[in-house]
Amino acid sequence: MWVINIQHWLDEAKTEAGVPQLKLKVKKMSEIITYATSLEAGIPTDSTPKCWRRPGRKPCKGILDIHLDPTTNQIHWSCGNCHDEGLISGWQGLIWDMLNSPSNVH
Repeated sequence: MWVINIQHWLDEAKTEAGVPQLKLKVKKMSEIITYATSLEAGIPTDSTPKCWRRPGRKPCKGILDIHLDPTTNQIHWSCGNCHDEGLISGWQGLIWDMLNSPSNVH
């Protein structure tokens, strides 16, 4: 299981990967954060993020199960196909946090 504080992977501006090696991982985590917080904010989403893992060097075709735990404020994702899963913390206030986006202010 991945346990990620997304802040540790970001640059000083907190808007992109801090190092080139993390660019694709940060992109995937940002998709998960945006999806989970959009659901919580009641903002319509296009589609659920897909799994990016490559078990046995073949792309997993799973769709991620994503939810925000209101008790811990962690976002949990899991793939029913390859059983990859993880927790993301440190997402609050980032550009991908739709709970505090201007379009969600009432």
